[in-house]
Amino acid sequence: MPAEINVPNKVQRLLIVDRTKPENQGVAIIEGILTGEMPFEVKNAIDGTLASIHQELNTSPRYEIVRANERLIGGLFSQTFPAPLNREMIRSLCDRYEADAVLTLEKFSSDFVITDKKVTIKKKIGKDENAKTIEVPGVLVEGLASVQVGFRLYDPESGNILDQHDMGKTNSWSAEAETKAKALLLLIEKAQATRYVGQMAGAAYARRIAPMYIDINRTFYAKSKKFPALEKGARFAEVNEWEQAIQSWQAGLSLPGDEKTYGKLCYNISLGHEVLGDLLLAKDWAARAYTEYGFKAGRTYAKELEQRMMEDALLNQQLGNSSDQ
Repeated sequence: MPAEINVPNKVQRLLIVDRTKPENQGVAIIEGILTGEMPFEVKNAIDGTLASIHQELNTSPRYEIVRANERLIGGLFSQTFPAPLNREMIRSLCDRYEADAVLTLEKFSSDFVITDKKVTIKKKIGKDENAKTIEVPGVLVEGLASVQVGFRLYDPESGNILDQHDMGKTNSWSAEAETKAKALLLLIEKAQATRYVGQMAGAAYARRIAPMYIDINRTFYAKSKKFPALEKGARFAEVNEWEQAIQSWQAGLSLPGDEKTYGKLCYNISLGHEVLGDLLLAKDWAARAYTEYGFKAGRTYAKELEQRMMEDALLNQQLGNSSDQ
């Protein structure tokens, strides 16, 4: 899938920088106590966020990624972005790491809220043949972890901010037991939970600036008691012999049959061409399934393929035509 935004093609080597170091460690500790965010817990979540974005960007063909060693003063616990880094600092970082642009995590705050309520839970008593399950009073605890992060992407030549994005991520966990204390022991730890949502945020931002590989699920028609050509082609497809599958389905169009079966054949032929990478031909066959044989699934598929063709054009632009499509 293409990235959400277009980053100039001149940016090939990208430097990731942690800019969340508190200006005053003592003040940060006090703020953490007041907000329930301990600096070491937040640092753990920040590390998870940066590790996640690094890992995700490495799976994309778009960039070469390098991580800065230093941690710059920025927006720990802050709800707003700090003043942008100046042009000289950006250039200095790029020169030091031989990078084309700088991606900074500039603000980070997290929270973990626990709630509880009384519920009825199931409990197993007895052993072996005497074992049975009964219902007893219990407590359900739920933990909601959230992070609010801010990223900036800097251009060293102009000093301009290519992208500034503020985003939040949340996730919840639950556990139940006969008492609240026992349920809390079963619940995810705060540090682990905030690191997890931090990783979610890092992965999400990576998809904003880099094309990412995704899995696309397709279904073809394989069963027909009255039309062997459909099943024969499906058997070829099941062993990844798509050229032979297409030939079998195309041969079926010359045999006596009904319009619904012909529509399925055209649909399958379309899917075969998509697997082989010819989206234009795939779209033509999907459209034919609908226009010639009234097969409605062909109309839907043709629209999906048209969307894929638009995305491919954008991908070519974002990758500078340097990646196989």
